[in-house]
Amino acid sequence: MDIHLVTRALAAARIALGVALFVAPRQAARGWIGGDADGAGTTAAVRGLGARDVALGVGLLAASNPADDHRDLHRWLEAGIVADIADAAATVLMGRPDVRRGSVVALAASGAALGGWLRTRLP
Repeated sequence: MDIHLVTRALAAARIALGVALFVAPRQAARGWIGGDADGAGTTAAVRGLGARDVALGVGLLAASNPADDHRDLHRWLEAGIVADIADAAATVLMGRPDVRRGSVVALAASGAALGGWLRTRLP
């Protein structure tokens, strides 16, 4: 398995999610936080999260050159892992029974798990 290809796929997924959150924050966040997604403050916060994910994805992509040493790649993977764990924890702690949180927690946890797996496979 080409670890750098998987890393670039993770980066692309992170960028795509970030763009979706930034461009259509209400629609992208409605399943995550329910009716609160329509508020102006929530829209701004969701756009900020989208920009964060774009930045993490671009950084990961830029650092995924197989010819480079992997120190920068390790840092970008670690930053993504921390962000994904924070997203999962914040979603669990939201405590809203009217919101389907499972898919968001699963997405964030799988991102953290994939990042961790990649981190252990790189020299």
